[in-house]
Amino acid sequence: MTRISVLIIDTDEASRQFLAKTLQKQDFQVIEAESAMEGLQKISESIPHIISCDANILDMRVYEFIQRLRQEKKFANTPIVVFSGDPDPDEMDHCLQAGGNEYYVKSGQSTNTFIKNIMPLLSAMKEAHPEEEEKGVLSVFLSAKGGTGTSSLCANVAMSLSRLMTSSTIALVDMVLPIGSQALITGYEGDFNLIEVSKLEPEEMTSDYLLENLIRPENWLFDLLPGSPDPGTAGDFNVSHAPNIIDTLRKAYDYVLVDFGRSFSRISLPIIQEADVAVMVLSNDLSTVTLTKRTLDYMQEQGVHQERIYPMLNRAVGLEGLTKAEAEKILEIGIRTTVPYMRSNLTLANNQNVPIETKFPTDSANFVFKQMAVEISQMGILTQAG
Repeated sequence: MTRISVLIIDTDEASRQFLAKTLQKQDFQVIEAESAMEGLQKISESIPHIISCDANILDMRVYEFIQRLRQEKKFANTPIVVFSGDPDPDEMDHCLQAGGNEYYVKSGQSTNTFIKNIMPLLSAMKEAHPEEEEKGVLSVFLSAKGGTGTSSLCANVAMSLSRLMTSSTIALVDMVLPIGSQALITGYEGDFNLIEVSKLEPEEMTSDYLLENLIRPENWLFDLLPGSPDPGTAGDFNVSHAPNIIDTLRKAYDYVLVDFGRSFSRISLPIIQEADVAVMVLSNDLSTVTLTKRTLDYMQEQGVHQERIYPMLNRAVGLEGLTKAEAEKILEIGIRTTVPYMRSNLTLANNQNVPIETKFPTDSANFVFKQMAVEISQMGILTQAG
């Protein structure tokens, strides 16, 4: 029988060991950590059933630690309990609002109360999120017009997501037809690609198959399913298998990002409709914004709710063209983020098959990509929570 595991994060050794020994006497499995960062490392090695964290961890504010965990899909429903030796109502509010489940003032009695509440906490979380087939967060990247940098932005956001969500698995799928560009961006030169995968029979294309065969490009931290290498090969794509490919990927990975580029079609629409987050990339010229408005209207007519749409303005040509406010007026929807003008930096990074954070670590776009990774993760989890 599997034992319930509890991760205890507490800088004070005596306090940590007291709780650990008390839990062990009740036949709980205990994992110990002295700091938030060590706790994150232990979590990546062994996923606990419940997490106990002291409010006075030195390397991170406790509510920030909770927020970081809640951004990880794996820990969206893991009970988190905070112990504090010096109760502070404001701190308690911060912890609970960040996603903490319980807040205790340290004492012998609070330890007993915590232990008694472990099973009810686990049961409550299970009832709130009944068992169902786990599926990873699905985010699609698309644009209404070419030249917006959708594929490059998708790859760099996937890199930031991989860097941020160290305990999660991330896959990027290139579904731009008739020819993909993710292999060129990441430097992959092999023959494995989306077209070949689409030829497999459904019973052959399992989660294990994908986990074993997707590519991990050098310099990048996500797994890649490259796209069509040329227009001729694209004609062999088994369209009917596309939904199954995405569905199987979602069973295998915590986050699946799909690059559609400007390939808005009967192939992409069903996947877009299923997506937890639809990142719509636009530039600041009038024609692209106008086409984006028409595309957004059509998407909403097809059941893609506005709450799942993430408009992203990429200033690929500098400050020329429409302002953010002017674009929002046309779109009738707020733009979630704006990628600053990167001059030739993105092109140079692409030419060397490296993320922009590697080639130009001080470029302000890196901050935007990291923020996008956080927001896409949060949107996806909220969408799945209903």
